[in-house]
Amino acid sequence: MRGKSLTSLRVNTSSLISGVLALLLSGCSLNRVAVNVIGDALAGGGGVYASDDDPDLIREALPFGLKTFESLLEVSPDHRGLLLAASRGFASYAFLLESAASRHDSINSNGSRELRDRIRNLYLRGRDYALRGLETRHPGLANQLRSNPATALAATTKEDVPFLYWAGASLGGAMATSKNDLDLIAELPLCGALVYRALELDEHYDLGVAHEFFISFEASRPGGSIRRAREHYHRALEISGGQRASVHLALAEAVAVREQNLSEFRALLAAALAVDPKKNVQLRLANAIARQRAAWLQGHIDQLFLEAETQKENQR
Repeated sequence: MRGKSLTSLRVNTSSLISGVLALLLSGCSLNRVAVNVIGDALAGGGGVYASDDDPDLIREALPFGLKTFESLLEVSPDHRGLLLAASRGFASYAFLLESAASRHDSINSNGSRELRDRIRNLYLRGRDYALRGLETRHPGLANQLRSNPATALAATTKEDVPFLYWAGASLGGAMATSKNDLDLIAELPLCGALVYRALELDEHYDLGVAHEFFISFEASRPGGSIRRAREHYHRALEISGGQRASVHLALAEAVAVREQNLSEFRALLAAALAVDPKKNVQLRLANAIARQRAAWLQGHIDQLFLEAETQKENQR
């Protein structure tokens, strides 16, 4: 009996070794399996960034993570989780750089062109990774978006919503940074179409973030509607349960400043600052950034509103 067990053990061990050797000899396949396992873990681990309340720390930490995603994507180029993480990561990093630069006025200082170009290129990398994510389920979609966007987008489903949103949001960020780039500005309709399709398929995605996007989009695009911008504001507020401070800032900067409605602007900033950053852990970073922006805007009201500037002059 013991001899039979040993024989069986030798056979099983030999089979195991043969199996391992076969995997090792297949090199690329084994690497891809390993990367996919790691990719699944990393792509789902964005909470460690989102739950932090220190925007500067995250801004400094992100580049290493982004290059890690890109290294893994070289081995497993169609991993949807990694593609989404890379898209979201590059767009978020661009936004963090842009936010810090605008607060320190370096976006308008000497050398700002190089900074704007860098931010634009980071946004575009985010867009491209999102489009690659869409291509995994819809081969040829990126080219079709430019020739027949309606047909291309009609084929997308709820499973594509994160990629649709980040492709459009990243493109919008690039355009906002490079307002003189006519090639980019020409893609404004595509930018809106991508996010609108995400909204159509799932308006609740990420607590109504697509509605928040359209507050600024409707208020700033040619032929846009302030009325629709306000409708998106109220819907974003409803879906998020008032947990997103950035919803208030979107209306404040896109609409209240345009209409020179100082009292509304002050009320919206106060509403943003009143959002409790501890209430939703996954929004902690986003709310920290928004509250930081709101505090900065409070200190620059006289530069944004003629009424405030006049009051300041009269007090001198």
